[in-house]
Amino acid sequence: MSFTSFHFYVFLIALVILLRLVQHNGQKKMLLLLASYWFYMSWDWRFGALLFAMTVVNFYCGRLIRYSARPKIWLSVSLLFSLGVLGLFKYFNFFLANLDAVASMLGMSSHINILHIILPVGISFYTFQALSYTIDIYRRQLDPVDSLADFALFVSFFPQLVAGPIVRASYFLPQLAQHTPADSAAQQEGVMLIIRGLIKKVLLADILALHLVDPAFTDYANHSSAFLVLALIGYSFQVYLDFSAYTDIARGCARLLGYQLPINFNRPYLADSISNFWQRWHISMSSFFRDYLYHGLGGSKRGNVYINLVLTFVAIGVWHGAGWNFLLYGFCHGVLVAFERYMRKYGWFGSQTGWRWALAVLRTFFLVCVLRVMFRAEDLHQAGGYLQAIWQNMALSFHLTTAGAVALLVAIVLHLIPQHYMALWQQRYLTTPQLLQASVVVLLLYSMLMLGSGEAPFIYFQF
Repeated sequence: MSFTSFHFYVFLIALVILLRLVQHNGQKKMLLLLASYWFYMSWDWRFGALLFAMTVVNFYCGRLIRYSARPKIWLSVSLLFSLGVLGLFKYFNFFLANLDAVASMLGMSSHINILHIILPVGISFYTFQALSYTIDIYRRQLDPVDSLADFALFVSFFPQLVAGPIVRASYFLPQLAQHTPADSAAQQEGVMLIIRGLIKKVLLADILALHLVDPAFTDYANHSSAFLVLALIGYSFQVYLDFSAYTDIARGCARLLGYQLPINFNRPYLADSISNFWQRWHISMSSFFRDYLYHGLGGSKRGNVYINLVLTFVAIGVWHGAGWNFLLYGFCHGVLVAFERYMRKYGWFGSQTGWRWALAVLRTFFLVCVLRVMFRAEDLHQAGGYLQAIWQNMALSFHLTTAGAVALLVAIVLHLIPQHYMALWQQRYLTTPQLLQASVVVLLLYSMLMLGSGEAPFIYFQF
């Protein structure tokens, strides 16, 4: 049940109405828990059992970490189970395929059968959410929750379950303990976030994919270098609009239900360095790896800080997918971040102003776009072929549809508009008569849902 489908909004409206009819907070949470499992199992009913197992194991590991004499053992159980399940579903076939390739290179006959394992939607996200709970308890930064139902709702809360943002237990569990119904201002904010997300997804990201990105990557050998470069820029904006759209809709749904989810993006293509880019892009994920892996490896205090940075970004790359292209994607970003840190250490790299800042932003955006090839390509072979086609098909002529050109231009302009102007326009809309607001909302939702029809999945569903 996609955020761009009509059925989802029937489900959401019905849930909001039912929550208003229930007075007791415990009953509201139980209703939300049932709705979240129903939402997740609508993708595949078997996913519910996996989500429940992840919940139960980490809930009891959290209690044993705090109250047993050997907390490290139970933290290890939590890590091994959670990461083991993630590895089985996401990386096992990748491991078998590479094992088979190595055996063939050594002249050994292999009869390894690739298993047909379905990748559960959102497993990378809710695995990390569950781990944030047990790790924080081990670090004495969080007390274990008494209610299994509360913890289950934290892990399965449907707005962010499938594609984030990655919400930490210390952020969300206190909201469950002191839940307050959404007031008029929260409801208006929620509706605006949902509309903004749908505009990004249906009217911009999907059009960029259809008219620019997909044609280039599907048949890159027969396109000019100018078109391929433009498609790389288009893909950079497509993946940002697509993912931030999901986050906007998730945050909007949570506000309608009376909860808050963290901001996940801060205009990442205005970053003046790769380090700054990762402070603005998928903030919940990058901060998770920073706090739980980079600092766990020693950060800048133990070991070699540059190796720690590269290893962290390799893990970020592999988190996105089982493929050498994702590993190389993370490695390249890690090397760039480590290089920037080295340069900054000796005063050769720092914050810029004026035209120097503009050049730094352009340089960073260029690097991000080039590395996006590995993110979009199915494997390293396709990534290399795409870059080779840019080098060989030197021509400026290309055919770009009007819809694709308009979508790309609007995406760039919206990214450059200062945030306070966007907030001002939103405030002006909210001061208009409520009947006019409702009419605009209904018209926009209907038109976008009919255009989207739920056929184009969000990009991060595959992760």
